[in-house]
Order: sequence, then structure tokens, then C-alpha cells
Amino acid sequence: MGGYDGGRGVLTAHMVRGERALRSHLAAVDVLWEVADARCPRASRNPRLLRLCGTKPRVLVLSKDDLAEQDATANWIARLRAQCPVVAVDLRRGAVVGELWAAAREALRGAGAGLAGREGYRAMVVGVPNTGKSTLLNRVTGGRHAAVGAAPGVTRGPQWLHLPEGGAVLDLPGVLVPRLSGWPVTWRLWAIGAVGAQIVDEERAAASLWEWIAARSPRTLEGRYGIDEQAAADGATALTELARRRGLLRTGAVPDRLRAAAVLLGDLRRGLLGAVTLEDPVEGDGAADPGAESGA
Repeated sequence: MGGYDGGRGVLTAHMVRGERALRSHLAAVDVLWEVADARCPRASRNPRLLRLCGTKPRVLVLSKDDLAEQDATANWIARLRAQCPVVAVDLRRGAVVGELWAAAREALRGAGAGLAGREGYRAMVVGVPNTGKSTLLNRVTGGRHAAVGAAPGVTRGPQWLHLPEGGAVLDLPGVLVPRLSGWPVTWRLWAIGAVGAQIVDEERAAASLWEWIAARSPRTLEGRYGIDEQAAADGATALTELARRRGLLRTGAVPDRLRAAAVLLGDLRRGLLGAVTLEDPVEGDGAADPGAESGA
């Protein structure tokens, strides 16, 4: 993807800093809460996390469950449960705290972690951008974000926050960045907001998104945009038609596919296209490895 190397360089720099911060605080916590997007549980995870954290007990939180297809999420949970306890939640509502508390205890028991003499446990939230880490912190702390002391050796940024059930969670912003391991991963990260225009060709990404939805649920696109299944088969052509229909034109009445891409992306993120899962586990595809390629 020529023209996007500068953005990748920024990601690399953030990755180095984030991984250094994670390592420096890992010993201070008992369990990790890894947050990924339920719409693409593979693409929205950093594949280096397992190697960085070794045997540290871990809970996988699939956020934005309300925007994902429930059957697909159930299939993902069935596959991912072999790694660690998994909870799928809508972080804006629902019994998030109770589910996470139970899953964390399961992870700690499974690892044989002994917390005798301590009230509660100490957790750390990790995940790539825009997966819901801050929302999770607000939910589990009651929105108070009450600091209980600076993290060891750190005077700014990371802080311990009280958990109402006992224990604390380490607020360590920006721990991980996504790993762009190929176009299928890259366009999905763009779709969920984990990477932006400085990293990805947005017209191409929107075309891939369109084609994914068209193959999965063509009536969704026809109902929303009035573009029939045949016209929707090619993403670039469909974006051109969408731009024409919406009057999104550049000088000379040229359809503006970039603005059409923004329309499609906005509708996806606001849930106006209904529940859309952007990748599915397939037997033999390496779904247990968050760094594995996904199709499309």
C-alpha cells in the first residue's frame, strides 16, 4: 500500500512504547482483561500479547456485542474459550461487571493463582485502539476513576483505580497497537476505527467492506441504499453508484467514492446496517492465533 509507510512508522513507534509499558507493569497485576471487538475478534487482537504475557491469567472481553451477529459471536466464543475465559458484552449496558468478575475468578483458578491475604485482585486492561478499553474501565469502576496510587515507578499516566467488588485495575492507556498483517486485517481494523486514513486506502477499504456485507447479506445494502445485488457485487462500482445516488460529486459531476466510503463507514458504526460480523472462524484457519490471516 504505497503512500502509507509514514503511518506504519508511527504505529511501530507506538508499539515499541506500548509493549515496554506493558512489560514494566505486568508483574504488578494478577489477571489481564484483553478487550477485542466482537465483530472481528481475530483482527482486533495484537498477536504479540500471548508472547509478551506468557502464562499470566487472562480474560478475553468481546466488546460491542450488540453490533455483531449473535450466531457468529457464539461460534467465536466456542473457538476462543480454549485459550481463556471469554465474555461477550455490550459495554454500554448489561451485566458487565458480574460477568467479568466471574470470568476473572475462573481465569485465576485455572492458573492456580493464590491471592490469600488480599482483598480482590489486581487487573490490567489491554487492547488495540477503539475496542472499548475506556468504556470498560468506566463500567467496572462505576465511572469514578478513583486513583488509589501511582503505578510503581510512574508519576504520570498509569494509575490504579478502585474496583467496587474489591481490588484494583491498572489504567495503562495505549498499551497495544494493531498489527497490520495483511489487507484482510487492515480493512477490518479501519472498519472498527482501530486505524485511520493515515494507514489505509479508505476507498479500497470501503470497497472490501461493501463486498463482505454484499456476500453475507445483500438485502441489507439494497434496503439501505437501493443498490441491487448485481450492482453491489463489486465494491468500487457500488461506491460509485452510492455517490451518484447521494449527490456526492466532485468537479465535473465525478462521483466521489471517498465521501461514499464515509457514508458506508458511518452507517456501519452507528448500527444502521444492523448486526454485522466482519470475520468468522473457519476450521483450519488458525482462529486460535490472533495473528492469523482472515479471508476477504
